[in-house]
Amino acid sequence: MLAATLSVAATSPAFAAWHEARTKHFIIYSEQRPAELKTYAEKLERFDAAVRQVRGYADPPLTDGARLTIFDLPNIVAVQKLLPRQMNAAGFYIPRASGAVAFVSSSDKSLGGSLRADHLLQHEYTHHLMLTDPESPLAAWLVEGTAEFFGTAEVEKNGGVKIGFPPQGRANTILRDLGFSAGDLLSGARPKTDLERSSVYAKGWLLTHYLAFNQARRGQLGRYVNGLARGEPFAKAAVAAFGDLKQLDKEIDVYGSKTFAALRVQPGPAPTVEIRRLSEGEAAIMPMRIRTDRGLRPVDLPVVTEQTRAIAARYPDDPAVLAVLAEVELSARRFWPAVAAADRALAKDPKHIGAMITKGRALLGEARGKGSKADWTEVRRWLIQANRADTENAEPLFLYYQTFQAAGQKPTADAIKGLYYAHVLAPHDMGLRFNVVRQRLTDGEIPAALRSFAPIVANPHIDLDKRPKLLEALQKMQANDAAGALAAIEVDYRARQGDPVD
Repeated sequence: MLAATLSVAATSPAFAAWHEARTKHFIIYSEQRPAELKTYAEKLERFDAAVRQVRGYADPPLTDGARLTIFDLPNIVAVQKLLPRQMNAAGFYIPRASGAVAFVSSSDKSLGGSLRADHLLQHEYTHHLMLTDPESPLAAWLVEGTAEFFGTAEVEKNGGVKIGFPPQGRANTILRDLGFSAGDLLSGARPKTDLERSSVYAKGWLLTHYLAFNQARRGQLGRYVNGLARGEPFAKAAVAAFGDLKQLDKEIDVYGSKTFAALRVQPGPAPTVEIRRLSEGEAAIMPMRIRTDRGLRPVDLPVVTEQTRAIAARYPDDPAVLAVLAEVELSARRFWPAVAAADRALAKDPKHIGAMITKGRALLGEARGKGSKADWTEVRRWLIQANRADTENAEPLFLYYQTFQAAGQKPTADAIKGLYYAHVLAPHDMGLRFNVVRQRLTDGEIPAALRSFAPIVANPHIDLDKRPKLLEALQKMQANDAAGALAAIEVDYRARQGDPVD
């Protein structure tokens, strides 16, 4: 996540005119005027198309569960109210199987200094796209360097997209050659200081840009990534692909003082954007939905529950309102009230996929810890029903697999198959990815486990100094020791006091 944030103001009795924009890849909720929102959505689609073209990403049809949901908030203050006090961000992105979400503010064009709101969202969305390959091995510098490379793209009025502009906020690190060298990055060095962390972004961008435009080194990045995919240590893969790393450092230093080239992607067909004004009930519940989709903290639950129940009492026939009520009740671990609210939503809209999933999650929550005494057939029935309603939604598949773990039962072949397909649909969800790795290791499928595990270890936001068992698990996989790798991962889970399936 880049350092930047948002906030949600309480809605006044005269509810703001919230609109929803739907495109092929995005669902956007905003108080922008429809014409402005349409332009905003079109730019995002143009950006998506440009990245896919340059990177060669596939573009399969998506259902709502796979689209990125964006909450466009009134200002940065609203964004920041959604974050812990110690965090200061202008926007953020949450990758998860239940549907990736981003919280931004398009109204604040500049976020202070040289950071722009559109660049922030483009940076985070590039992360989202990079993980569309569930087994893509990524180094930390490549994760952030690529996001910076595409993040500064400019969408032109005619629909063309220019890519490769330098991140102005990183200029000092690039020009003064601060922090990590290119050799450090390629060899997998982990940042320990703020300057080193900054250089992962800045030097990562510089290295990414250089390799993208330098014809003499064409193909080297691919060889490097393929080496990581085979489980080679970072340093070995780097030398095999790039040769003398000190020579590469010299080339990068010279390159950083020159004028940078930009790549222009020609405009494609005009994106389709569907815009509708939200109902009065949807607008009234939007502040509660935003907070719920962000994830409710225990301290927030009493106030949010009270306000959500009050809104639901005013709009008892609005399934969108009732679905949020069900989610709030579930967040407070009031499982049967959550089931009741979901049932009310489904009575009004039998195809409401969110209410189906929430009911399944509530039934799963109620069944946990009861072992054979729980009605697992009923729990799974609702998750199967949700899957049939949207076969391309990762969450019901993942939850179905989790029911076997919660019941202390061995997952069936169908449950395992569903887990792996959920991973294909939502490779950005790290919790889901961990479960895939664990299942692969349990079944002795070490190469597949390693491919799924590599992006976890490369994640620059995971502090491996605090989680050394992850590195141990990687080393065990590279040594073809499935049992040792699985044991290390389990110790990591226990140390974090987290349930592997949560």
